[in-house]
Amino acid sequence: MIPSLLSTLALLGLALLLGATVYESVVMAPNYERDIPASLHLARQFLKRTTPAHYFRLITPLTQLLLLAGLVASWQIAAARWRLLTGLLVLVLIDVITLTFHYPRLAVMFKAPMPEDRARLARAAREWALGNMVRAILLALALLSALQAVTILAMPVAA
Repeated sequence: MIPSLLSTLALLGLALLLGATVYESVVMAPNYERDIPASLHLARQFLKRTTPAHYFRLITPLTQLLLLAGLVASWQIAAARWRLLTGLLVLVLIDVITLTFHYPRLAVMFKAPMPEDRARLARAAREWALGNMVRAILLALALLSALQAVTILAMPVAA
């Protein structure tokens, strides 16, 4: 029961991450790219108190811990183990992509003084949006992998 519960909670975390990532791609990214630099200036004003990073920096490590705990708890069930490990590794890969690809672009868009180079801002926003789609695809793969694990763990064991 514990492996199933932990894996189900990890699945929920992945669903929350995927939903937020798709929301960013569908709602936020087009607004960032709409009328650069004015759109990014408005976004900077709007995102003063809290940003999507606050959400992702809470849910992502929690989901990673739940995947790891589910992996350890279901270690004896090879089919579930490999699917949970896949989900965890994909989520770690997403973190690496976020730190090395997304953060530098977000810094240009939101942290650094607003550059005069409109093309640089537009390129950063476009690359961030495309990279976010890649993250969404990877999150969908992690979610499907965890869903398979939950399904395997839910099957009754033959006596």
